[in-house]
Order: sequence, then structure tokens, then C-alpha cells
Amino acid sequence: MRIISGIFLLFLLMATAHSQNEIDASISILASSEPVPLNDMVNGWDGDYKKGELAFTDATWQMGFTTSIDYKENSLGKVRVARGYRIYYYLKFHEDTADYYRAQEQKTELNGNKILDLEVKHFEAPSISFSYTSPTLDLPLYKVKSGFNVATNLYRPGHMQFAKVKGVAFGPGTSAFSADIDYRYDQFKLPWLEDEKGYETTKGEGYSFDLGIFIYQEDWYFGFDAKDVLTQLYWESAGVTVACLQTESGEGAVCEDNGGNGRSDLKSVVETIPVSFSGVLKHKGYDLSLHAFQHDTFKRLGIEKGFKTELGRFALFLYHPRLLGASWQTDYFNVQIGADTLEFSTARNIQLNMGVNWHW
Repeated sequence: MRIISGIFLLFLLMATAHSQNEIDASISILASSEPVPLNDMVNGWDGDYKKGELAFTDATWQMGFTTSIDYKENSLGKVRVARGYRIYYYLKFHEDTADYYRAQEQKTELNGNKILDLEVKHFEAPSISFSYTSPTLDLPLYKVKSGFNVATNLYRPGHMQFAKVKGVAFGPGTSAFSADIDYRYDQFKLPWLEDEKGYETTKGEGYSFDLGIFIYQEDWYFGFDAKDVLTQLYWESAGVTVACLQTESGEGAVCEDNGGNGRSDLKSVVETIPVSFSGVLKHKGYDLSLHAFQHDTFKRLGIEKGFKTELGRFALFLYHPRLLGASWQTDYFNVQIGADTLEFSTARNIQLNMGVNWHW
């Protein structure tokens, strides 16, 4: 990855004598947790608890170089190369499973049997991305202009946890359960198994593609993006535990007998993550826009109102589920921050975007 990025960056620098160039750096964080605050999701379920089925975090930082491609005073678009780092975390679970984990954390009793149904997707990786943005294309028949962008992202993931757990917990205690487990990892972290598997795992390789289109005319702008299309993450050597664990039989049990039945090995692993879809519809005259986002079962819808001032563009935005925030944008930097509470330690929804750029 270092050789590829170095060659491509050298090529761009040699081709920029008469181009418009830009160097940028950015941080982007989108995080949401339903049952407990985000801080508790990481450090222990000690805070306010409510029913929920989802926890999601996608955090990236990047530093990139962009240059325009010009030929005989005509623009052929822009290319960008960037180096960054990404942390992705996605948990999808049944409400009963959240009740069970909460009872384990708090050492309390369950009000009956609980369904165990959990899916985990988590990895951390440095990245290199190459992207192209087309020039604006005129569509006189429809009196609009349009364009598109495409990007290739290459990953070198290290830490990873992918798992599926299905079964039942027998109340009122939390020690009686029956569950099928399919677990892929670089560090063994299942609390139900006493012997941690200290395998020597390797770093992985991965790629994904981002696609986008934009259409606008005098008053309206529409944009649509698909992120992580055809994603594939591959580890040549990772820990794999497939087992059926049962401490007590009963209605809904998934194992044939009490005890453990399965095995752990060092194997090659291929994983993927869901595609993210986002769209924006904006009236440019009023600087008023609608925003939509979907990542598997995580969905949100919002509205934003902007105001132009001598100090740049200020905006206020409101999203469902609960998130309120503001942004400030100039030619050289932008800041956007939103949450569902001013006390960030108890926040369940957070959005943060910060960026700086220098162009010449």
C-alpha cells in the first residue's frame, strides 16, 4: 500500500503545474447506541437503560491531495488520493439479548427467559483511497447539470471481531443458557469460555467502493451516495470458534446436551459490512435541505437550514432519531457537531465532522 500511494502521489505532483490543487485533512464520526449511552456501550452498562436493538459507530480520519485534470482549458474532472484510518463497529441484537447483557452487567435477575440473538461486525484499519469526480455535465434537454464520483478504498485491517450468537437464556439468573456461537477474531473476548485462545493471527486485506451522483439546476440540488459497495475484508489467518454451549436444557434450547460442543481453529476468514446510502435534496435559494441515511437497520432523516454571513456559512440541523446540531463552513475549514444532549457522557447519538483544506 505504501508503494502504490507513493507512486500515485508522485504522478499527481508531476501533473499539477497548471491544475487546481488542494490538500485537506478531516475527521468524521457518526455514532448511535439505543439501549445505553455510547460511553456505557464501551465501558459498561451502568447508565440509563431502555429497550434497544442497535449500536453503530463509523469513525474515520483522512489526509488527502486533490488535483484537477485539465486539457486545452477544458476540465476532465478531479482526482484525489488520501491516507487515513477507520474504526467500524456495528452490533445488531434482539431486545431480549440487551436485557440479558444488562442483567449480567448489573448482576440482577431476568424476568423470564430471554432470546439470544446477536450479530457483531467490528474492525480497525489504516486505509488508502483513490477517487475521481467528473466535471459538470450539461443536460440541456432537462435543463439540469449533473456529475458523478467514484472511489476505491484499500484497507489493511488489524483488530477484528465478527460473531453471531443465537439461542436462549433461562431466567431468572444469567448463568443458564443454550447458544450456538460462530466467532471470528484476532483477540478472543467471549466471556462464556474460560480458556482464551491466544492465536498468532495475521493482518488482513480489504477493499470497498464508493459511488455517488449529483444533479442540480438553478434552484435545486440533489445528491445520492452509496458507501462500502462490494466490500470484502480478508484475513489469511484468524481465530475461528464454532461451538454450541449449554449450561441448562429447557424450552428453546439449541444444543443436544449440556456442556460445550465445538472447536477453535486458525483459519482464513472473509467478511463484509452493509452498504451505507445517503441522500440530500436542497433548495439553494432558501439554503434549506432534507437529508436521509441508511446503514442496514440504522436509519435517520433530518432537515438543515443554512445562513450566509461575513464569517462564512452557519447552519442548524435536526435529525430523527434525536440529534440536534450546528455547523460552520468557510473556504478553508468546516466544523459540524451534533448530539442528543449537551452532556456528551450520556449521549446516545453523536455526529462530528471537522476538516481543513488549503487550495491553490
